[in-house]
Amino acid sequence: MTPNPITDRIESMAQAIAERVVNLVMEAIDLDAVLDSVDIDRIIQRVDVDGLIDRVDVEKIIDRVDVEKIVERVDVNAVVARVDMDRIMEQTELGSIIARSTTGVASELLDVVRAQGVGLDDFFAKWTNRILRRKVADLPLGPSALVAPPSPTALPVGVAPPPPTEPAS
Repeated sequence: MTPNPITDRIESMAQAIAERVVNLVMEAIDLDAVLDSVDIDRIIQRVDVDGLIDRVDVEKIIDRVDVEKIVERVDVNAVVARVDMDRIMEQTELGSIIARSTTGVASELLDVVRAQGVGLDDFFAKWTNRILRRKVADLPLGPSALVAPPSPTALPVGVAPPPPTEPAS
């Protein structure tokens, strides 16, 4: 096609007129008044948030985040200073665990002391009986209130019963 000077001139004039009209309209419109009349809440209600979220590429956003830069900005000392250790301890069972373990250790220690006491008591009883030349058979079996009196057929301690006899035929 060959350029047509008349058509080119008409297009230039039409474009100049359109630009002038747009400028006049923009100057005549009070944008603040238009924006004040817009009901933003109504527009937001019409937005399909689920649809927008479905279109978001979360992986792409995560790839763009510079985690190291974020970590560098974190003041760890300030975070630790805000931690209420007493409140954390109240929410844990650490106190009861310590109490139980302490009680367990104390019980075991008491059992060891008792066992040592019994062993020591036996040791002194044997040596006292040896020094006083007491025979084991002559000693009582225990406290009189706890031990039943021996039956008349009972054998003394350390004496074996006689072997059973065969009936005569």
